[in-house]
Amino acid sequence: MKREMVVNNQIKEFLLSANTRGYGSADVNEEKLPNGEHIIRFSDDTFEFKDIYYGGEPYAGQEVIFEHGGKAIWAMQYRGEVAGNEVSAIYAFLGRVLTNTKLGLPRGVDGYHDSEFSYKFRMDGGLESFTAEERILRGDETVYSAKFLGGLVDRGEVI
Repeated sequence: MKREMVVNNQIKEFLLSANTRGYGSADVNEEKLPNGEHIIRFSDDTFEFKDIYYGGEPYAGQEVIFEHGGKAIWAMQYRGEVAGNEVSAIYAFLGRVLTNTKLGLPRGVDGYHDSEFSYKFRMDGGLESFTAEERILRGDETVYSAKFLGGLVDRGEVI
C-alpha cells in the first residue's frame, strides 16, 4: 500500500523547529570533523534531523528527516556560494535568515532584510517535492546564491 505524498503538519512543525535550531542558531548542535564535514543534529520524540555539509566556500550538503528508528522520510540536497569576498558578513546574515523562517518552508522567508542585505527565496512545488533557489542581494547585486532539490523519500513501492 502506497503512502500518501503529503508532508503533514507534524513534519512541517518539526522542520521549522530544526531550522530555528540549525545553522545560524546560538544553540546549534554542530560537529566539525577533520575531513571538512559538518554535521548538525536535532531531534524530538518523533523525528531526527541531520544536516551534513562540506566546505565553507562554496559548500554543498544534504538535510534529512528520519522517523525515530532510522527510516528517512524527507531529504533536501543543496549547494551555494558567495560571489565576492565578504563571506563572513553574508553567512552571518544567512544564519539570521534561516533561524527566522516559517511553517512550510525549507529555508528562510522571501523578503527578509536588514540595513545591508536582502534575501530572496523562490520555490517550485511543495515540501513533498520541490526545487528552490535563494539569493542574498546588496542593493541590486547578487552576493550569494544557492540551489535546492528536495521532498519526501521512500513513500512508495521500490521497483
